[in-house]
Amino acid sequence: MTENKGAYQFNKDGILRIIRSVLVVVIPFVVIPGVSYLVWLVSPAIQKNVLVIDKTVSDEERQEHRSIFWALKHLRYQKSNGEDYHYKKDYFGYFPDYEEDNKAKGLERLTPHQLDSVKRSADVVYLVDNYGVYRSDFNKSENGISPKIYGGLTKTDVELLRYSLEKGKLVFAEFNSMGAPTSRQMRSEFENLLSIKWTGWISRYFDEMDTVINKEIPQWLIDNYIEQHEEATWSFEGAAQIFVSEFGQIEIMEEGVDINFKVPKVVSPLKSQTTYGLPKEANYPYWFEILRIDRTYEVLSYFDLGPTTSGVNKLKAMGLPRYFPAAITRPMGESRVYYFTGDFADNPVNIETASFFGIPTLSKIVNEKDDYSNRTSFFWNYYLPLMKHALNEHK
Repeated sequence: MTENKGAYQFNKDGILRIIRSVLVVVIPFVVIPGVSYLVWLVSPAIQKNVLVIDKTVSDEERQEHRSIFWALKHLRYQKSNGEDYHYKKDYFGYFPDYEEDNKAKGLERLTPHQLDSVKRSADVVYLVDNYGVYRSDFNKSENGISPKIYGGLTKTDVELLRYSLEKGKLVFAEFNSMGAPTSRQMRSEFENLLSIKWTGWISRYFDEMDTVINKEIPQWLIDNYIEQHEEATWSFEGAAQIFVSEFGQIEIMEEGVDINFKVPKVVSPLKSQTTYGLPKEANYPYWFEILRIDRTYEVLSYFDLGPTTSGVNKLKAMGLPRYFPAAITRPMGESRVYYFTGDFADNPVNIETASFFGIPTLSKIVNEKDDYSNRTSFFWNYYLPLMKHALNEHK
C-alpha cells in the first residue's frame, strides 16, 4: 500500500510539472496573442476610402508604402464596401509582379468616367513617392544614370489633389512628391497648390563614408564630388550628412567637423508631443528634402543636424537655414493637408503584426527609439502616432 501511494504521488507531481510547463508555453505564445487578436477584431471598424499613389515600387515587398497599410489595418480602416485594405493591390502606381504590359497602373490610365468616380469616392489621399522605377532597379549590374521605366508627378495627379482639397478631404504627401523625374511645370503647379517651395536640395545621412566598408554610397555621388571639389580621391571616413542639389551639386558635412549629432534628429515641440503623441526627438538617418513653407503652416517637427560653426557656414553657402521642416500641416477650407519632407512611409514593418491589439506599445519597448540602425523604431515611435492622430482627427 505504501509503494502504491508513493507511485501515485510521483505521478501526480509529474503531471503537475507537465501542466505548469505547458502553461508557461501556452499563455505567452497562444493565450495572450489570441486575446490580443480578439480585442483587435471586435474593435469597431472605420469605413473610409483611402487612395494611395506610389510609383516607386521596385519589388513585391512594397516597402515604400507598407507602413501606411499597417496603420490602416491596425486602426481598423476599411473600404466603404467593408473590405480590408491590402498593401499589394489597393494603390495606384507600379506593380512589379504584374504582367509586363500591365505594370504601370496610375491614375492616368483611367477613363474620364473612372477618374471622376475615384476622385469623388476618396475620403483620404496619400501621395507616397513619385521617384518611380528605373532599369537599374531590376538589373543591379548597371551603374550611373539609368533609364526611367515609370514615374513622375502628372497633371492627373495634381488635378486629383486640387479636387480633394476643394472637397474637404484629408491629403498626405511626402518626400519626392515633386522631385525628379517630375517636370518643372508639374512641380510648380504642385508647389502653388500646397503653398510650399522646394529648395532643390535633398539630404541623406550615412553612418560610414569609407567606401571599402559602406557599399551603399552611389558611385555617381563619389565621382561628381571629386570632380566638383577637385579632389584627387574620396578620403572620407566615419559618419556624414550628404547634400545633393537638383543641379547635381554635392556637399558633405562630416560628423565632428561640421555637425555634432551622430544622426539627424526630428525634433517635435511640446504642442506636437502633447497633441500627436510624438517623442521630443527621433533619429532619422534617411533621405529628406528641404522646403520653404508658407507661414500658414504649423511645423509639427523639424530636422536638426546640430551644426558646428563650420556647418552653419556650409549651410549658408548652400542657401539653407539652420533648421529644416520635417512634418507640416495646415487646414485648407474643410480639408487638411500634411506634408512629410522625409521618406517617412518607407519602413520594413511586418504587416502581419497589424492584427493584434497592444502591438504598438510592446514594439515601442522592444524597439529602442535611439537605435537608428533599426528602421522600424522610427515607425513605432514617430510615424504611427502621427498617422493615428491625423486619420482619426479628420472625420
